[in-house]
Amino acid sequence: MKVPFKALLLSVLVLLVTGALAAPINPNDWKHPEAMATLDELKKAIGNPDYVIIDASKHKPSKTVKGAIWISCASVRQASGLLKGIKGYPSDPAKDFDPSELQKIFRQLGVSNGKTVIVISRKPVWDAGVVWTSLYFLGYDKVKLLPVNYTAIGEEYLGPVEKSWSPDLPETGDFTVDKSKIRYDMYATREKILGAIESGNVGIMDCRPEAWYKGEIAKSVRGGHLKGAKDVPAESFWEDSYQKELKSKSEIEKLIEEKFPGVKKILTTCNTGHRATVGYFVWQLGYEWLYDDASWNIHAYDASMPAEDIHVLISYKDYSSLKKTVQELKEQISSLQKELAKEKASKKTTTPSKKTPGFELVIAIIGIAAVAYIVRRK
Repeated sequence: MKVPFKALLLSVLVLLVTGALAAPINPNDWKHPEAMATLDELKKAIGNPDYVIIDASKHKPSKTVKGAIWISCASVRQASGLLKGIKGYPSDPAKDFDPSELQKIFRQLGVSNGKTVIVISRKPVWDAGVVWTSLYFLGYDKVKLLPVNYTAIGEEYLGPVEKSWSPDLPETGDFTVDKSKIRYDMYATREKILGAIESGNVGIMDCRPEAWYKGEIAKSVRGGHLKGAKDVPAESFWEDSYQKELKSKSEIEKLIEEKFPGVKKILTTCNTGHRATVGYFVWQLGYEWLYDDASWNIHAYDASMPAEDIHVLISYKDYSSLKKTVQELKEQISSLQKELAKEKASKKTTTPSKKTPGFELVIAIIGIAAVAYIVRRK
């Protein structure tokens, strides 16, 4: 029996499309299934009074999951980058952490004891990681992270942002922090970071892109990384650039085991503690997880913190300005060179009263050399 060509082609296309669909998430594959949400559970949570859906995308999206309340992940952090309630750096949260501000924020978001909270975000998923980590750190047990970009749920489950957090929002939840349940053990204090570096028994995972890890780019006084840290960019945990499909547990397990053989505890770090929340995935593999809330933007100012690849002398904000200055100096040199060439061609004799481009050229060359040196160090 001959199969019609069109039917055969259609079958092939169906197989291709089916194979291209994101692999379903199975929380039971992971160490802490109670802390991982699936797209199916997210669908069921829409309109369910027993759930709170928090969209933690840093920038307000045009659409979110229906029924979600949006809060920028930056809203649970201080201007310094530290979690709200942390009393500066270095400090010991177990002694001086004040959870009242975060408690108020989560109450405003509708978090009540007993409700299941699902934290979601668009790309990057570590936006959701920041808010999940904050609530989990406070001791709230029924908080789940959706480990993929929530737009993977499908357009029919998305709608306009109808609820947004603001500082004057009324408290609709009754979540109360029990200080005895705060997870201080996961917070990487300066002492714990130094201990990790000195012991060699703790894996230090830098979650920034390679250029940041190597100190070629920085947003602080210098670039570099903690001594002994290994680079595992946060993007490494997803199959696609849109972060709609999480890599399999076995793939992530292999990645981590190759980077950190023989360790049971991993400290995650980055620039501000943002990307470092992908430590959630090493925790889901069964490792103990230390979260570096301070990260490099603060460690860079700590001269006694053991570090490597220190060779950045300027801040990231100054970099574009320096590039512009270099370009202007190049143009000035080019102009002066042309003027000098014309003068030589006409064989004119320079008199003391006349302005000579030779001296200006030397000064310009010295200037561009100095700036170029800084940029190279950058």
